[in-house]
Amino acid sequence: MIAESTISWHIPSGQPPLSQDEIHVWASCLDVAPTASAVFGASLSEGERMRAKKFRFQQHKSRFIVGRGLLRAIMSHYLQVEPARVEFKYNLQGKPELTRPFDSSGIHFNLAHSEDLALFTVTTIGPVGIDVERIQANKDARELVKWFCSPCEQELFENLAPQEKQLAFFNLWTRKEAFLKATGEGIAQLLSQVEVAFQPGKPARFIAVSGDSERASRWSVRDLSLGPDFAAAVAIQAKNVQLRCWKTDPNLFDAKASSGELNLPT
Repeated sequence: MIAESTISWHIPSGQPPLSQDEIHVWASCLDVAPTASAVFGASLSEGERMRAKKFRFQQHKSRFIVGRGLLRAIMSHYLQVEPARVEFKYNLQGKPELTRPFDSSGIHFNLAHSEDLALFTVTTIGPVGIDVERIQANKDARELVKWFCSPCEQELFENLAPQEKQLAFFNLWTRKEAFLKATGEGIAQLLSQVEVAFQPGKPARFIAVSGDSERASRWSVRDLSLGPDFAAAVAIQAKNVQLRCWKTDPNLFDAKASSGELNLPT
């Protein structure tokens, strides 16, 4: 399993509190034992169970169940309710949000996954976006940059050394998508409007949004260190945020998860 060997973050010794200036990020492998999958499946809503049934392949179905179950377990910790009681709604672009009565909690979240790795981010600062992609050869990278990036980004990409282009492309893509997931806007239509710094070895930052550098300066984008197999980024409209990252092993979840405990080892 890719995620197990990639994630170097530690498992916390307790249930971490969420401070006002913090963004919490949780990483987890989605390939789990059947007993753990059953625990997560029991917390899903009827709509989520119906979505799970539509997957053709068992692996994809299981990863969906575990991902949604983990989201519920993580959110239940911050909301102090049982996972099955957490309710979600979705905007027109499919971004999940908390619904009543939890929408008044001030908690914002987002999630992303690539293959067997899932990331979840939680904060009270404001709307947040996260994206993760497995780094691998992409024969369409040049065309995607042409279609979804600004002329300046296209020129910078073309001028990179060949050995830098693979990582640069995934830096570019995850940072743009994290921004658009934070705003809840459509990705395909606006990717070219978000200009980012993406060269390997240089700090992540937004350069301009729809040509507006001042608007971009109000945002933070942070890379997430997940090892050589994945690129990931989290974005939020705030400055000087504190990023705290952990992993959790979903195979450690047992019946206690149904009561809202993350059941992290001590």
